[in-house]
Amino acid sequence: MLKTLITSAILLSLAVLPSQAQFGPACGPSDGACRPGTGGENPYGRVCTNQRNGRLSMRTGPGQNYRKVTEIPNGNYVALSEGEYGPDGIYWWRANYNGQGGWVRSDFVCNDPQ
Repeated sequence: MLKTLITSAILLSLAVLPSQAQFGPACGPSDGACRPGTGGENPYGRVCTNQRNGRLSMRTGPGQNYRKVTEIPNGNYVALSEGEYGPDGIYWWRANYNGQGGWVRSDFVCNDPQ
């Protein structure tokens, strides 16, 4: 009886999730796909902070211990090239924004190809 109740609760909680729910950084149909481009162009990602007026720090290297280059306002697009895990265990993208290059945390980039 308890197993049935728990199973029902889990299934019910999954059923109420919106079909467009985003579980993390990705570039797929529920994210609207990457910004249009052709062939060998770098993919794009959109800065997604939890605050409407939030900003994402672009840094000189893949980690929070690197110097801040600039701040990118929420909703803006960045060109992504390569990525790697930093010493903080977070995946970082090498990105370009308004002609400036640096590194941004992947967990604040929606539509990324990771």
